[in-house]
Amino acid sequence: MDYIGNKCPVCEKRFHADDDIVVCPECGTPHHRECWEQLGHCCNEDLHAQGYDYNEDRKKEASDIKKCPSCGRENDSESFFCRFCGTPLSSDGAQPHQNNTQNQNTAQGFPFGMGFGSADGEVPFIDPLGGVPNDTDLGDGVTAGEAAKYVKQNTPYFIRVFSNIRNFNKSKFNFSAGLFTSGYLLYRKLYKVGAALFALQLGLFAVILYFSIAYRSLYEQFSNSVYSNAMSYTDMMNNYTKFIEGASATDMLLLYLPAVILLVYVALKLVAAFCFNRLYFNYCRNQIKRIKAECGEGENPETLLQTKGGVNTALASSVIGTAMIIYIFTNVLII
Repeated sequence: MDYIGNKCPVCEKRFHADDDIVVCPECGTPHHRECWEQLGHCCNEDLHAQGYDYNEDRKKEASDIKKCPSCGRENDSESFFCRFCGTPLSSDGAQPHQNNTQNQNTAQGFPFGMGFGSADGEVPFIDPLGGVPNDTDLGDGVTAGEAAKYVKQNTPYFIRVFSNIRNFNKSKFNFSAGLFTSGYLLYRKLYKVGAALFALQLGLFAVILYFSIAYRSLYEQFSNSVYSNAMSYTDMMNNYTKFIEGASATDMLLLYLPAVILLVYVALKLVAAFCFNRLYFNYCRNQIKRIKAECGEGENPETLLQTKGGVNTALASSVIGTAMIIYIFTNVLII
């Protein structure tokens, strides 16, 4: 029988192809020869009288474990992600797996650790940790594997970013955060910051809408004075100069206020894009620390990480949809 990959019941180390293995003639339990000689007998000798059979026991244990399709290691049946490499586990854990060393070597040549599990390309492989080792310390006792369980979606990108922030203090521009801003923060469950940004965005839209309606006549006067009958850019600038000379300071402030508010809005998006990854890194690390600290007796912290993290697609979609409706509504009223 092939015992490679199984654990020696004495030293708890896995058997390798070059190990000298001694098998108990009574129950079939494998041992390292040095472990057998050190113990002087089978470690399950007390169970021989009960008819214990190592192979039958292994079959029963196999039904209570999930084998990782990426690294091949064993996980508890209630796990959704591998506790060693963070790969999502199938319901039966029976997917074929590649050698972990081979996967790591293959992943190094691809962006975010994406590659193929075999040299002939037969088995697709995506490294959920982006090439970062599972036990990499991200600070405060949080590992890359734990962060992957909490992040869930797009882990290759975020684990690489987290590792770079931790080791080199370097982050990346997050285009999704810049494009969707508050919606993306709420999608990633940064509820407090996301809600605050959403309220601020609504406030800016409300200010623009109010001044656009309340001072519509001023904006129409400006448009007619500057752009009407302007045959060239020079004519337009001359009209603009004449209008400025006859306008009051209050009128000029009101004219430029919407543009200033728009610049503030764009600046918020840029700040969100530049700062999101660091903000999310600190948020994830704090949440993982809290979950591990609050884990009660009998609770599996890895299971809690898998159920507490992830994203909130429904809330994010609602916020983005609402923002689009408000934007369209605002433009219709202004026009």
